[in-house]
Amino acid sequence: MYRKLILLCTTLLSYSAFAGNVQVFWENPENYTDIIAGTENKHTYQEEVFAAFEQHFIKLAKKLPDDKTLYVSVKDLDLAGAVTYVNSHRIRVVKEEMPPRIEFSFQLIDVDNKLLASRGVSLYTPNFKFTRSLKFNKPYYHDFELITDWFENTFKPIIEK
Repeated sequence: MYRKLILLCTTLLSYSAFAGNVQVFWENPENYTDIIAGTENKHTYQEEVFAAFEQHFIKLAKKLPDDKTLYVSVKDLDLAGAVTYVNSHRIRVVKEEMPPRIEFSFQLIDVDNKLLASRGVSLYTPNFKFTRSLKFNKPYYHDFELITDWFENTFKPIIEK
């Protein structure tokens, strides 16, 4: 029941998430490279992926000063790994030759609606190294690390103030 309520609320937001200092928009998700579900329902899986990524952007945006708002518009998503059949079950398998990719644009706005930064971003790790450990066992770990590295490098001067 709780899961259905979250799904309904997410759907009502029309693929956008609002937090104190971040807004995430999902542009044409039906055209994304890879948000393929394993054994789950496609729509439910997509909603779960979007919610997880939105929460990650919210977590990162908390590092920004309160008077800044980050707008992120996701244009494409290719999760680390690929869905394949293993023992007649569809599961996502992550290997070194299957790195995560994400394409988005962002705008950083201050409290007076002054544009501080804006550009398109295409994140990809050509030297992607898949490592197994408990730390890496979290869903979307490699995808989130890619975004975290970009965020910290891009907004380092603003965060350090």
